[in-house]
Amino acid sequence: MSHFNKSGFSIIELVIVVAVVGLIGAVGYTFYNQQQTAKEAANTTSQTKRTADVPAAPEIKSTTDLTAAAKVLDATTVGDEGDSAQLDTELNNF
Repeated sequence: MSHFNKSGFSIIELVIVVAVVGLIGAVGYTFYNQQQTAKEAANTTSQTKRTADVPAAPEIKSTTDLTAAAKVLDATTVGDEGDSAQLDTELNNF
């Protein structure tokens, strides 16, 4: 009779290892998914709060208001070196 050396893993041991790794992966994926959902909810809440803090745009009732708004916008964005008192007056009238 010949003498056999037993080396390596049996099929049962490999199946058990695969099952344990699959179980750990399933639990980890579930936890990860819950964390991502919580993060998205927190981001949405934060963004909603920031949006609520933005002041409303002034109501434009006539073309005169629109013209005044355009003058103020031009004076502030183009960088006119005009009279700052006149700009303050236009802002207050708007």
